[in-house]
Amino acid sequence: MAISIDPRLREAARLGNIDAFYAIIQEDPFMLDHIDQIPFVHTPLHIAAHEGQIHFAMEMMNLKPSFARKLNRDGFSPMHLALRDGQIKLVLGLLKADKDLVRVKGREGITPLHWVVTMGNSNMLIEFLEACPECIEDVTVLNETALHLALKNNQSEAFNLLIGWLQKNRRKGAFGLEKKVLNWRDNDDNTMLHIAASKGLHQELQLVLDSFDSFRINVKAMNSQGLTALEIIQNVQRQAVNTAQDDTTTTTKIKRLKKKVHGYEKWYMFLAREKSNISEEMLNSTLVVTVLVITAIYQSSLSPPGGVWQAASTNTSTSDPLFPTSNNVTVHFFEGNGSNKSIANHLMGEESRKAGTTILDPWVYFLFWFLNSLAFLLSIFFTLFMLSCVTRLVLTPLYLLCLSYILSMTILAPSAILSKVTLCFTIFFLVVPQLVMLPYVLRAYKSANFKEWINLRKALRGGSNVGIAERLWRVLS
Repeated sequence: MAISIDPRLREAARLGNIDAFYAIIQEDPFMLDHIDQIPFVHTPLHIAAHEGQIHFAMEMMNLKPSFARKLNRDGFSPMHLALRDGQIKLVLGLLKADKDLVRVKGREGITPLHWVVTMGNSNMLIEFLEACPECIEDVTVLNETALHLALKNNQSEAFNLLIGWLQKNRRKGAFGLEKKVLNWRDNDDNTMLHIAASKGLHQELQLVLDSFDSFRINVKAMNSQGLTALEIIQNVQRQAVNTAQDDTTTTTKIKRLKKKVHGYEKWYMFLAREKSNISEEMLNSTLVVTVLVITAIYQSSLSPPGGVWQAASTNTSTSDPLFPTSNNVTVHFFEGNGSNKSIANHLMGEESRKAGTTILDPWVYFLFWFLNSLAFLLSIFFTLFMLSCVTRLVLTPLYLLCLSYILSMTILAPSAILSKVTLCFTIFFLVVPQLVMLPYVLRAYKSANFKEWINLRKALRGGSNVGIAERLWRVLS
């Protein structure tokens, strides 16, 4: 038997009469529960939203929050109806009560965010994005994002706002969200670049290419017709992509799994598995200990054992009765005399005793430098490995800290030979990372995706010069 809504309740909702509503509830306390059992129903909240009765709507939200997520027989939620009828204050009230209402999918998977994008309501778009940033990930039944809908409905301002919001988003996972939304494909495998190209929206295309680098946008992506955005602009007819063609990503994964595992990969997998077995509490404690070790080691480069020679120091031997050595600091099992001392001096050099250099014996200093540096670098690498998810944020400061430590040890070196050795080590650390990164940079700039990005920018500007990026690509080619 079908459950119908009391006409008096409909009228109370239409007029926003809360007293009349409670009078009806006194007769049937389960009335709202009966309505809630109907899958698709025009609830009192729908009626209040349509009429703009804010107080009545908020009363319904308080008593039956589930009404806000119900769809009527036309496939609209209360927020959908309020947006359609321009009841902005009521929309803001619903948003304040439950921010996730902007993610409720109505007919064809359209959310309230999609609705304001298609209407071009910039103010509500900003309100929705600030209240619920996750809503930008929602797609329609045709797999269309808000960016797709903005372009398809020629809402340039809404599109510009969405692009600007993605650029300025600083929340956790912003990089991943940005790449995901920018490269999302609809049911026809069209990205937003394909939509903009097919509709001749060159300004919007230019905005995207100017706002994001080629590493975040897959400009080589093909739609179901086998066309890239550049080919659509150039109106190139191409045969449909063979559906039997191997998927590039899958093929790459298969090759990687079949490839022989090398020794360094085994070590990396061992460390990765050990890391996955460490609890969050243990990881935090380990990182605290590692930071303390790094701090203590770095401090030793500023204040080495025994101190440093002062400006008044001379090259003449001192005759302290308690420490009868040439530098007032002694380690008896490192003492040398005769031929042994001459060999040591030949290998490590004579002490310079310049101001600021350590007063340690060169052999003692070499052992101190080797063990200290080894512990310091291992601690740095361990920290980077444990914080691999935020490496980009800490890599540069830690790299500069390593250089500062090695340079400090170079200054402390007690002899010219040791100073040169540590200086070579400093130069090594300064140059090698740049050489390691160079192939990756060259590979990125010579990639097909970057070339397509350059060509797309060139096509948008009518074949004119596209600036430094094109000149750089030509040089690297």
